[in-house]
Parts: sequence; structure tokens; C-alpha cells
Amino acid sequence: MKHIYFIFNPQAGKAEMTAYLGFTIDKMTKAGYEVTVHPTQGKLDAMHMAAKAADSGRFDYIFCAGGDGTLNEVMTGLTHSVVRIPLGYIPCGSTNDFARSIGIPFSIPEALDAVLNGRPRYFDVGTANGRTFNYIVAFGAFTDVPYDTPQAVKNVFGQAAYMFNAVTKLPNIRAIPSRITCDGQVFEGEYIYGMVTNSASVGGVLDIRDFQFDDGMFELTLIKRPQNPVEFGNTVRFLRDIHEIGEEDPVVCLKGSEITIELLEENNVPWTVDGEYMENTAKLRIINHKRALPLLVPRECSSEIFLLE
Repeated sequence: MKHIYFIFNPQAGKAEMTAYLGFTIDKMTKAGYEVTVHPTQGKLDAMHMAAKAADSGRFDYIFCAGGDGTLNEVMTGLTHSVVRIPLGYIPCGSTNDFARSIGIPFSIPEALDAVLNGRPRYFDVGTANGRTFNYIVAFGAFTDVPYDTPQAVKNVFGQAAYMFNAVTKLPNIRAIPSRITCDGQVFEGEYIYGMVTNSASVGGVLDIRDFQFDDGMFELTLIKRPQNPVEFGNTVRFLRDIHEIGEEDPVVCLKGSEITIELLEENNVPWTVDGEYMENTAKLRIINHKRALPLLVPRECSSEIFLLE
């Protein structure tokens, strides 16, 4: 009999997994697994327990249920282990960008079916000054929106809560002089927002199409300062349908495996890693670790977001 170590965050999203816990364990058992369950006990607990479970050699799979932050902790723990155990993810957060990107349903029963019947695929994992991330590092305007938006509001309004909170911050936006090095290419500019991603979705709003999870490359997006809410809306629409970049476009888009971001004048700038707060820093070195971890993905997941096998 194969064994699953199941980590779940009882506080994630609307705490749905707590209500589905018995159903989930029963479903895993009926699928032929022996299940060990661990509810997270606080910050970084998922990271420590994932690493401990992997190193024990007792488990064939690690499953986790929670939001993007819980997933980040579990993936961080697995990168600390010498054992590469496939990870199954059941999304229970408010936005679930990573699950949205690989086609995992947001319904817990449907997600459980998709992952239990999924196939392992290797994903790139990033480090930002040594800190692990699986889908985004960002700086500047709006990066404090995910953790500055009250949980109760996110639970009710979902991604719309993020957008509303972002628009209210427009009057206080400032451009940040920055030096960017992307695989040896160096350039400078003033940007209100920058992000390095490995995802099709950001905040449940932005849509990034030209990417692959396992190609060893991240997507770098830099946004110039909009002058008013109308220009902000135009920028968002541009990001939802990125076309060939021109000099007058509000966004810069590049790809790279090693990216350094230096803030030239500002130090007190908010950063986020997988939707969680990161301490302020004037310089961030981001490295792509190609095909570092195996994750279970739905069998119908589009092959376009992975390299040809």
C-alpha cells in the first residue's frame, strides 16, 4: 500500500477543507492509500513538516491543501529535502493562481479527483536571495494588496477584492528608478511595478500566455506609471492580452533564467513572494532552478505549458 502525507491549512480561504476533511481522507483511502494527516500549526509549519515527511522515506506522495502561501511553504520544504516526492495540491485559498495555471479545479471534490488521477510533471522552482518561490516575486505598487486586503473581504469577493483595493491605492503610486539585469542584458527605467513569474495567472486577473512551467525561464514584466484610473484599466487590459511590445506600450516583457533587480533610490518598497510579504531589500537576485520538483497535474492539462517529453 502506498502512503500519502497530507498537510492542510485549516484557515485557508473559507476554511472549506475542514468541512471536507473526512470526505478527503475517505476518498484517498478508497483510492488505495494510507493517509497521515497534519493540520498546519502556524507560519512555516507546513515547510518543516513537508521536509520531515520527505526525509523520513515513509511516504510516496505529499499532498497539501491551502492557498498559494501554503503551497509555497510545502514546496520550500521539499526543496530542502534530498528526496523528490511528487506533490499533489488541492487549492483552498482566495485566488489560487498556481492551481488556475495548471487547470486544477477549485471545487475540493473535483480537485481531489484531478490530483489523485494526475500524472507527475517536473516544475521549475525559483529562489529570490535564497528564498524559494514557485510562481511570483514582485515589487512596487499593489504588491501589498494580497496581504493588506482583509481575509473576510477576500472570502466574500475573491479576486474582485484585490482589484478594488488596488484602485484605491492609485493616488499614492510612485515610480521606482530601477536597474534590471536579465541574463546579462542590463537596462534602467522607472516602474511602478515589476514581477518575475512562472504562472499563467497573477492575482486571478493578469493573464500570461507565452510561458512554460519547465523551460528554465521566468517571465519578467515591468509596468510604467499610469496617470489615472483609465490608464490603469488600459494597462490591465494590455496585460490580459499581451501583444507585440512597442515603445509606447505601458509594459516591458522579457524572459530570463537569472534576473537581478536593483532599486536605485528607494529602499522602503514592498515586495511579495507567492502572495506573501517579503522584507524590504534594495537588490534581489532571482535564479530559476529548472525542473526542480515533481507535481501531480490533471491528465487533461495542456501540453503547451510543458516542454515536449
